[in-house]
Amino acid sequence: MTAAWRLVLVLAVALLGVLPASSAAAPARWSVSSPDGRIAATIVQPRAGAPLALEIARDGRRLLGGRLGLVTSRGPLVRGLTPTGARRGRIDERYRTPTGKRRLHRYAAHALTLGLRRGALRMRVRVEASDDGVAYRYELPGRGAVRIVGERSTFTAAAAGAQAWLQRYRSNYEGPYEPAPLRTARPGRHGFPALLRLGGGAWGLLTESGVTDQAAAHLTTTAAAPGVLHVVPQGATGGRRSLVTPWRVAVLGDLGTIVASDLAESLGGRSQIADTSWIIPGRVAWSWWSDRFSPASYDKQLAFVDFAASLGWEYVLVDEGWDPAWMPALVEQARQRGVGVLLWARWSDVRTRAQQAAAFDLWRSWGVAGVKLDFPQSDAQRRMAWYDAVARSAAQRRLLVDFHGCTVPRGIQRRWPNVMTMEAVLGAENYRGPNPAMTPAHDATLPFTRNAIGSMDYTPVTFSATRRGTTAGHELALSVVFESGLQHFADAPQAYASRPLAADVLRRVPVAWDETRLLAGYPGRDVTLARRRGASWWIGSISARAAGTVSVPLRFLPSGRRYTAAVVADAPDDGLQRTERSVGASDTLELPLAADGGAVVVLDPQPTPGAD
Repeated sequence: MTAAWRLVLVLAVALLGVLPASSAAAPARWSVSSPDGRIAATIVQPRAGAPLALEIARDGRRLLGGRLGLVTSRGPLVRGLTPTGARRGRIDERYRTPTGKRRLHRYAAHALTLGLRRGALRMRVRVEASDDGVAYRYELPGRGAVRIVGERSTFTAAAAGAQAWLQRYRSNYEGPYEPAPLRTARPGRHGFPALLRLGGGAWGLLTESGVTDQAAAHLTTTAAAPGVLHVVPQGATGGRRSLVTPWRVAVLGDLGTIVASDLAESLGGRSQIADTSWIIPGRVAWSWWSDRFSPASYDKQLAFVDFAASLGWEYVLVDEGWDPAWMPALVEQARQRGVGVLLWARWSDVRTRAQQAAAFDLWRSWGVAGVKLDFPQSDAQRRMAWYDAVARSAAQRRLLVDFHGCTVPRGIQRRWPNVMTMEAVLGAENYRGPNPAMTPAHDATLPFTRNAIGSMDYTPVTFSATRRGTTAGHELALSVVFESGLQHFADAPQAYASRPLAADVLRRVPVAWDETRLLAGYPGRDVTLARRRGASWWIGSISARAAGTVSVPLRFLPSGRRYTAAVVADAPDDGLQRTERSVGASDTLELPLAADGGAVVVLDPQPTPGAD
């Protein structure tokens, strides 16, 4: 990977003294707009010494507001703040990632940094406005160690009827999203991200980015302040001379903006890996889901290696129960078949840097390609620092990383591109038990929420799940609808062999994309996504509704080019059927979807007439 570059042009510097007495009662305002001018963020101090507020508007219409402020070990920075200066700048970054909804990224934004003081205490608030949202963070310069012991940041929706999709907070983020009017949301803790319908076709996705060795945050609501989302770090954080908090992020636009945005990833910090040529995304055969005792058997794992090789999949995951006595031999057999091996371990097995060095050195000496680390289940400062340290230790040994039982991505995949995916989702593992939250509506919510902020290890395409409410077409379409740098297809080889049309799709489907577009959808109802890899386009469509037809205009295709559209959709008796036709940018595909069904479309360019 080429190193990310950052160009910051200081456009203006304004030093602000004490406000003149004649204007002391007037609100003070400092604004910054996105490069396209559609989004504006304004810090407001209603009167001298009053708490600061943030107002966010799009196309001149206010969408979000909220308060700003911190409580530190040196004292509160909420009231009595005096502005000391404002600095404006411009950011333009380009970077590449091996995985994701796109691999070539550009982050362009305008920035405002407002200096503040309260007595001897100093604080800066930095706000960045890009074409797809706004982010802000606090900076605490000074002498002597400082800790953040509380935060007063909030988000409120300007529209009285705003709707919210919130997930009750839990440390592994394996819960459903609950749609409700924001003002009537159940009091309590909620995890990032939070999806808001703000009226007038506008939507917002609230999340966090740039967490390295600080505590992560979540949201809370209270009965005393309905409709207000409070940002609450998971315990005190800090301990250094100067401290920069993570970004509080609001992605803003229509639902297409939410799905396609890479804002949270862009704010995660520059890549710490100079050469990423060894980081290879891929499809993964995984035996645990269909046979939880199979990881203890060399013969069964070798059979899954052979299965992965037969479909051209890049990896096999050996989950809990593997034996180090036979693992080197399995890795060698897999290598001969062109398949990489990923190993499961508990997070506590590599808790310390010494443990990481010992385990990672050993596994790498066997030829292992990566690790799946399970059950960290905490957002506290020490655990967040552990994620960063593990990613670094793994990268030093050219190991891929998959975190399970973990927090959500908070920009880590830009900083550490060897982090291929993270669980933090109520995924297909839960089909093994009677979990009513595993519904088609849940699947149709995730592209707008959890998967919008980073790779998601849902482990999809489980045809043999006895408790599923989805069709075969729906399950197959998840291979395109859900993005994960390591896409673990969870079912047994015989389940895929018995559905040759599905096997044909899974033999070809990419896991890292060059472009992602939302074509249609609404959270909890349906979603149709188009993803491009090279010259080919893939469409995944899933429904959580009665049977019907989805119209898919193909105007995203290049004009004048013909494509062969291969459609794999539901057939009677939970089967699949394939149709094919020639299409171009002026055509519209009509996809018949069964109740709670789905379809996959592969659009391959046809040879240009007259070409050799």
